[in-house]
Amino acid sequence: MSKHYRISPEGRGPEPSGEEVRRYKDSARLLHNYQQAKVLMHRRPLYRDPKAFIALVIIVLLAVLLSEIGDRNDPPPEPSPAERQIEH
Repeated sequence: MSKHYRISPEGRGPEPSGEEVRRYKDSARLLHNYQQAKVLMHRRPLYRDPKAFIALVIIVLLAVLLSEIGDRNDPPPEPSPAERQIEH
């Protein structure tokens, strides 16, 4: 993991005041974020779950098939009157 340093000729910026620190403290949100991360970290990715992956592939293939069928059944567009005059 690379570390990012910010070096400036003026040195470090001003330290946050106690009021600013208290404003950003939220232990309930911190605990909630930790619990969510803990649950998501151990979840199997979709591509490693065979049943879910096959279901997703089938849904995508059905969508492609239905769109192709829909495009094939459309009637050809009527030529405009200007195009009809050009043909004759």
